[in-house]
Amino acid sequence: MEIRLRARWELSLRDPLRFLEWFVYTLDTHDPDRPIKPFPAHRPHIIAVTRLWQYNALMSLRKSRQMIMTWLFAALCLWDTLHKGKFTVQQSKRLEDAVGNEHAGDGPLGRSKFILNHIPGRKALGLVEGDGFVKLATSVSFPKLNSLLLAIPQGGNIIRQRTVSGILSDESHFQDEFSDAYTGAMACIRGDKASLAHLWFVSLSTANLGAALDLHEDRLADR
Repeated sequence: MEIRLRARWELSLRDPLRFLEWFVYTLDTHDPDRPIKPFPAHRPHIIAVTRLWQYNALMSLRKSRQMIMTWLFAALCLWDTLHKGKFTVQQSKRLEDAVGNEHAGDGPLGRSKFILNHIPGRKALGLVEGDGFVKLATSVSFPKLNSLLLAIPQGGNIIRQRTVSGILSDESHFQDEFSDAYTGAMACIRGDKASLAHLWFVSLSTANLGAALDLHEDRLADR
């Protein structure tokens, strides 16, 4: 069993879809009988979005609750950070929104921590807390990999101050300082064309209907 586990783990580190299929478990708060369940990696839109993320440096997605996009990108952030020399950032309007709660599967970092906590056979894979990884309130670090997953609030300064390899901007339509963060992220994405495929930025948000209505009213006023 351990040989099979390690073989699957090696394959998963090469392909995020295998990671989603074999090692990702999520929390369903609407199912009291079986709240912890395997991630539905075989859904067509999950496969399509994962491949788009894998081969595109910049993505902007609109989500709904049924699409489980936040869980998907929490898992992909973790997958990327499980490789050597990665610095992945999860950004929300407020720091507490980005941090969330790992026991409730809330927030981008909370979801990533939940997934990490429930990786099947993680101890046999060397993912032991305090050795394989270190969890703090706003981060998860992997010392042996020199990799870090960090939650931050909105704004561009913290992005400019660090050389990041991946950025998830969650609920970006509701971040007043999103444009500043986007500008800062572009410097990271465009900074090294040789490794462009390894640098990414994802804007993920439910539709901000209020902002859309304001824009529509402004356009009508201009006529």
